[in-house]
Amino acid sequence: MRKLATLKSVAIALCATMVTFSCDDEFLAEGNPSAPSISNSFETVEEARAAVFAIYAGLQENESVAREWWWLVDTLSDELKSAGPQLESQRAQLLNYDIDAGNGLISPAWKGLYRIVFRANLVINTLPDKVSDELPQAEVDLLVAEAKFLRAWAYFELVTYWGNVPFSLTPVEDFTSGVPLADSEQVIRDQIIEDLTVAEEFLPRVSAYRGTENLGRVTKGSAQTLLGRAYMYFDNFAAARTELQKVIDSGDYSLVDNYEDNHREENENNIESIFEVQFQRNLANVWGGPQKAVQYRTQEYTPFIWHNVVPSDELVAAFEEGDPRYPLCFLEYGDTHGPENEDVFTPEDIAQGIENGVHWKKYGYDYQMSVPEMFSGINMRLLRYADVLLMMAEIENEQNGPTALALGYVNQVRERAGVPPLPTAAYPTGTKDQMFDAIVHERRIELCSEQARTRDVKRWFRAGKVGPPSPNYEPKHEFLPIPLDEMDNNPALTPADQKPGY
Repeated sequence: MRKLATLKSVAIALCATMVTFSCDDEFLAEGNPSAPSISNSFETVEEARAAVFAIYAGLQENESVAREWWWLVDTLSDELKSAGPQLESQRAQLLNYDIDAGNGLISPAWKGLYRIVFRANLVINTLPDKVSDELPQAEVDLLVAEAKFLRAWAYFELVTYWGNVPFSLTPVEDFTSGVPLADSEQVIRDQIIEDLTVAEEFLPRVSAYRGTENLGRVTKGSAQTLLGRAYMYFDNFAAARTELQKVIDSGDYSLVDNYEDNHREENENNIESIFEVQFQRNLANVWGGPQKAVQYRTQEYTPFIWHNVVPSDELVAAFEEGDPRYPLCFLEYGDTHGPENEDVFTPEDIAQGIENGVHWKKYGYDYQMSVPEMFSGINMRLLRYADVLLMMAEIENEQNGPTALALGYVNQVRERAGVPPLPTAAYPTGTKDQMFDAIVHERRIELCSEQARTRDVKRWFRAGKVGPPSPNYEPKHEFLPIPLDEMDNNPALTPADQKPGY
């Protein structure tokens, strides 16, 4: 799967040439007949795969999962607090729910998601017409299924955080008319479900990829898991259960023995992983230098480099005493770290900011080197099996109350982590609300800083089950504003299309 990064520049170049521009000059309008175009590209398996790998590459970019996507999602959660004045203003504003359409983080995250949509639309609308002896139907079906999964992921992120948004199922070829809002949020939701249903049909099981260079591409289990997540967010617990049960029954996934293996470079694409974005650290990478598939989590969160945020007091307090996940997620003064666990963490190790008592460790690679470099090659896990079990626990509790089955799902996750199981006597005989609280707690701990909390709180708050995600929350914060530059540059949008309150 690392080859996705190596093909990135070639694949993106192919996609970039597909946008056409009008020109009054007759000579220029004729163009270069030898230049890459839809008519003379995507003729072979290699070219078609390059176009799909360009969609994956969109996930690896700074405006996406490499940096701004998780920044946006995390700052809207209750998992972070600022580590000091060095935190950039656009991030601090979101953290404090001081949100406006000109925010400098909202716009790049928006662009990163739509870049994925554009590249996916290009593949989905082009490859079916390219079937030939050099590009068989089966290969086209597979590649289109991957593109539909990735388009569904991007639109799901957009509808989760922005609600109704500009919506197109075809690649934009000019900028004169713009892209209008979907008729309704439901139109986008229906398309997400349709895309993932097609993807589920044509994608292979992960067992077909394990031990090959294709490990890391999306699979049938990826589509089923994202379908389950989407159905839950759309309040269809019965359909979510059907999809997630398929993941469990497949036998393709299980919890790894060590919780920490889900956040280390050496244990990527393991049996618990359902979909993760591939990264590879390059120590020669510098600002303005050659862009590789690196991510910036260590640089932004851990105390050794920029140290921009620390875990919130509420998150730290939520951990049960003795939970082995605590020292795997956080660093405290006096903790040891480093390649041989030989270094002692002290206030002098902090790059800048407040001398907070608890600091982020999760997704860091201080275990590889005493002073980590800025760029990280640790894959970002977007879907993993522990999440499936906890979603199934919530579904079972929602449909049938605090049953032994719901408790069993929660206890699988707790026992793997080394936390005592919840007592059988206390929960199946307790109330639905008690079990719900236990599930909320377990999701908060197990999935902390994995971009799950914000979406969870949004849907629970919408259902009246929990309070708002921030003391500064107002009704307008249900959705983010459409970025100001999108409002200015998209001819299909009017001021009436902006989210209420912005």
